[in-house]
Amino acid sequence: MRPAIIIWKQTLTALAALLLITPFAAAAQKPAADAKPAVAAASPASAPLPKLWHIDAKHKDFRVDVKGDVFHAEWVNLPAQAVKQGAYIRTTCRRSGTKWVGTSNVHQEFADPKAPAGKDVRKMCLLTVRFEVDSITSEKITYHSEVMRDFDFAKCQVLKTAWEQFAWVPKK
Repeated sequence: MRPAIIIWKQTLTALAALLLITPFAAAAQKPAADAKPAVAAASPASAPLPKLWHIDAKHKDFRVDVKGDVFHAEWVNLPAQAVKQGAYIRTTCRRSGTKWVGTSNVHQEFADPKAPAGKDVRKMCLLTVRFEVDSITSEKITYHSEVMRDFDFAKCQVLKTAWEQFAWVPKK
């Protein structure tokens, strides 16, 4: 009789855990109440999109192209030294409901945060981070992307990320 009691207790524990977790999992999958549908840049009724976009916070310019359900962006104002090293940021997203979902491939130089004072240790790393475009108009592209919070310099590996909101405006 004892084994049947143990199995019954395990079953009740598993069921209780499932009942507690299910509402949180369902809530995590619901879109935000204030989510706005992304404007399809390729639609005939919308104004044509500028090709060059700027983000002040990062001092970077990106060439953006939207064709059908595919969004592409590439960093274009790279410093000369970065060009020589083969640096780039390339983003590709596919339309998914009201937004575009994809990744950014980042190949650029990173500094060793643990290098001794006065010693500048750097190396090129290739990283991939998640990227989601929330809305596209001819005046603004809003998106959010993973940003690094912790990084293993020796392995060129992202250990911890967080999502941050950004916006691009047309380059003037």
